[in-house]
Amino acid sequence: MLARYLYQVSMLNISDIADNVIVLFEFWIQTSIYIAFLMSVVSNLAIYFIMAIIIEAIAIKVTKNSDFGQFIDDRPFKKGQKTQEMKYGFIACIIFSLVSLIARELFEGVLPESLFKMCIEILAFTLFYETYSYFVHRLLHTKLLRKAHSVHHQSIRVSPWSAFSVHPIEAFFISMSAPLFMLIFDIHLSIIFAFHILGVLFTMILHSNLKLDERRLFSGFFNRYTNHHSAHHVIGNVNFGFVHQFWDNLLKTNYKS
Repeated sequence: MLARYLYQVSMLNISDIADNVIVLFEFWIQTSIYIAFLMSVVSNLAIYFIMAIIIEAIAIKVTKNSDFGQFIDDRPFKKGQKTQEMKYGFIACIIFSLVSLIARELFEGVLPESLFKMCIEILAFTLFYETYSYFVHRLLHTKLLRKAHSVHHQSIRVSPWSAFSVHPIEAFFISMSAPLFMLIFDIHLSIIFAFHILGVLFTMILHSNLKLDERRLFSGFFNRYTNHHSAHHVIGNVNFGFVHQFWDNLLKTNYKS
């Protein structure tokens, strides 16, 4: 029976998959708040653990051959570091799930009506999040919130597990980006969910501590991001940007390692 089910799943085309995703979204929207919360928890934990395991395995595989890549920081991890990072990552996923219930009340719809609408929503949220994340990150380095943010900076040598090893206050700030945006701009749930998955992936890549050999394809592009964020963990009060370095350059917080 399992083999038959797997065969049927493999035969699904993109349209069928999209239809199933829409059905899941609609169920999540209409079901009770308790079931919706449980679905969000399962989704967030699955995304977090699966991506961290895969990226960590890739980083270890790549660095076995120094001609392909190496770790930026090769010092040993702190005792118990990975366990602590997983603990805070688990708590962060719970908070992300709680805040997703706010987004459930603010969405415009599941899928944009047109490609143009989708592009506008993607562009608007990208600009918003780049600005939001930079200034929230700066705020986390102020006296008021430095103690909370220190949880994340306990990971000096970083790994994918460090990505969401954050204090619950910081996890709340991270997760509130979507609901705050939704208060001022109409956006569809599928766009927010896609940004969430890509955001988790990109954040884990930033914390991969991986530097590719310069002869490798796209190494310059990849290394620019991992070096940029690794320098933040080593030095501290520099390189606050998420994807783009616009605000770091403008406000003179950019450190080129």
